[in-house]
Amino acid sequence: MAQVFPSTRPDALPLDAQAARQESVLKALAQGLPADFTVYHGLHWTRLDEQCTVLGRLQFLVVTPAGLMICILMKTGLLQGQQGRLIKRAGDGHEDVFTQLTAQLDLLRSKFTKQYGSALNALGMVYCPDFLVPNVQGLDLEPELVVDSRDRDALAFRVIQLANRPVVSVPAKLPSEQASLRQIQAFLSNELTLVPEVGALALSADTLITRLSQGLPQWVSRLSAQPFRLRVTGTAGCGKTLLALQELQQAHARRERVLVVCYNRPLAVHLQTLVAEHQWLGAQVWNFHALCDRLLKDAGIEPDYSQPDVFNRLPEQVLGLRQDLRWVFDTVVVDEGQDFEQGWVAVLERLAHPASRWLWLEDPAQNLYGKQPVDLPGWMGLTVPVNYRNPRQVLAALDHIKPLFTLNSPELFNPESACPVDGWPVQWLGYEHAADIPAVTARAVTQCLKMGFDRSHVAVLSWRGHEKSQVLRLAQLGPHSLAHYTGQVDAQGRHVFSQGAVLAESVYRFKGQSAQAVVLTELQLEEMNDTEFRKLFVAMTRATLYLVVVASVGTLAKLKVLQGQG
Repeated sequence: MAQVFPSTRPDALPLDAQAARQESVLKALAQGLPADFTVYHGLHWTRLDEQCTVLGRLQFLVVTPAGLMICILMKTGLLQGQQGRLIKRAGDGHEDVFTQLTAQLDLLRSKFTKQYGSALNALGMVYCPDFLVPNVQGLDLEPELVVDSRDRDALAFRVIQLANRPVVSVPAKLPSEQASLRQIQAFLSNELTLVPEVGALALSADTLITRLSQGLPQWVSRLSAQPFRLRVTGTAGCGKTLLALQELQQAHARRERVLVVCYNRPLAVHLQTLVAEHQWLGAQVWNFHALCDRLLKDAGIEPDYSQPDVFNRLPEQVLGLRQDLRWVFDTVVVDEGQDFEQGWVAVLERLAHPASRWLWLEDPAQNLYGKQPVDLPGWMGLTVPVNYRNPRQVLAALDHIKPLFTLNSPELFNPESACPVDGWPVQWLGYEHAADIPAVTARAVTQCLKMGFDRSHVAVLSWRGHEKSQVLRLAQLGPHSLAHYTGQVDAQGRHVFSQGAVLAESVYRFKGQSAQAVVLTELQLEEMNDTEFRKLFVAMTRATLYLVVVASVGTLAKLKVLQGQG
């Protein structure tokens, strides 16, 4: 089975008839092509763009192990044959299918050559599953490059035949050096804005996903300034962490050094894992206090963690050091900027040179520690209120309960929904007594599995921290084994988790990450204030498809929701 990018998830997208038709073709290609083939598609753009193209008018790009790109232009419905051409009627006008295909191929080749200086070996194929071409031999396109209704179920086979042709010609006007497979993959990842997924468990998460066409990375890529200093204030799910990952990817392509600093150590560990997997040389990811620790140790100073207030004094100690040129980066990205303090900015400034590229990513709505906003005078600002990650049903549930809380800044919690997924209604499960929490939580996990989610894509988040949580102390939750943080780190500094099939974490430690299905458990609200809603906002927006909330019956009454209600 071929690899598919962006990765697809069962039932993730409620598709219209056109998109469903193309999804069936995607599945046929994936199942009919060998494992060393790669299929790129555009189905993730369906809801926003009302089309399923990858680049321009193409629906599918197939990359063979030899580095041949086969570009498939799919035309459904009736066509007309005119003087060796295929014509598609569109309203009062018409479209020449071959002209469209040629234009897209020329664009791809020219963009690739401009970026890499080598020739992109690409072929164009027309797929018209509803139309029988009367005389394929009489077309202006090679017969092997046209698949009509006679062979509509053999598209993958025809692609393999093209891949096995002994010689594929490259236009003479292109450079003689052939593109490498790595160059092609990097080119498509950049063109389609494909970046690694930050999921519940980095090793089991989807390898690549795509941002929607109006996403944050596209906006940022259109900005220019010297020096580049950009502060992005974006709501949950707008793509801030994905933008940080794209900066890592692009800095690697430019052979530059890049530093990503966040507040949450578990998030830093996940990003470090992705950096290692993709071999992004010159890239480093740290949470702020671990970075200070490393800077001090490199200077021969061992922090004394037995002293009170040691973490508050780490930045001051770093500022007393001489600057180490080994710790100077071409790009500095701050993620979770709302959790940073003003004094920490000076520490980060030591790690950049005057021309360094800076991005500061923050969401004031996710300020769980009561920090004052950091002052960044002279920086460009970009406000992003658009949420791409969370299903409409999750945002609707937040809108339903928001008026019940006393909020200091209600406008922070009004994300614009642009997610292509409606999702399922949020499920609310109640417990009478604390002793019932494990059983009800186990039932919630079972419900996720019944909905079709794999255990590796379910995250159980406790409202309580590790010290007070019942769930986070358990090795087993009914029939479900739990993977949770043991409090230990390995030789590489990564957090050690117990062996288990379902991740269990606290809300605080899971901030900045996401999972397809989330079970929020041990929820008990004492006060309906700004602090509690911020935490609830963070917890609920971790779910990318499905959310189940396990709460005390008193809390359900305060939230004015009924058990099992969406």
